Amino acid sequence: MSSYSFIGMAGAGKSTLGAALSKRLDTNFVDTDLLIEKKFNQSLEGLKESRGYKFVRLAEEGVILNLENNIKVISTGGSAIYSEKSMNHLKAFSKLIYIFVPLEVIEARIGYGQKRGLASPEETSIEDIYNERKPMYERWAHQTIDGTLPIDDLINLLTNKN
Repeated sequence: MSSYSFIGMAGAGKSTLGAALSKRLDTNFVDTDLLIEKKFNQSLEGLKESRGYKFVRLAEEGVILNLENNIKVISTGGSAIYSEKSMNHLKAFSKLIYIFVPLEVIEARIGYGQKRGLASPEETSIEDIYNERKPMYERWAHQTIDGTLPIDDLINLLTNKN
């Protein structure tokens, strides 16, 4: 079985799909956002407020580089793509799946403000973050899937392509 690493914006459904896929495949699952929160005993938003967005990005790089290649399903934070090291590490043992979701859907899911621990400067809009990151997600993706589809459809799409 292949390993899968999900990339995409906050609100794209990386954690939801990762958990559902790992359950369907009866395999292990890691959510890098949760690993960061556990390591620092603080929410991503709290970390961003206390230590800055660059610290959150470095923390994410650290947890990703410590992931071993036996992990079958990984949901990354939205800013994972800022680290070449992280992306190359994940690419070495997993298929990078970009969960594409239109901007208006992301905004509806997470709101217009940055209360999701988005690892970007505070004054940056969701739209600006989206426009900056979209080509980066596309660059790294082995496969792009439509994050507006039902979870079961996405799981079937992923598992039938192996």
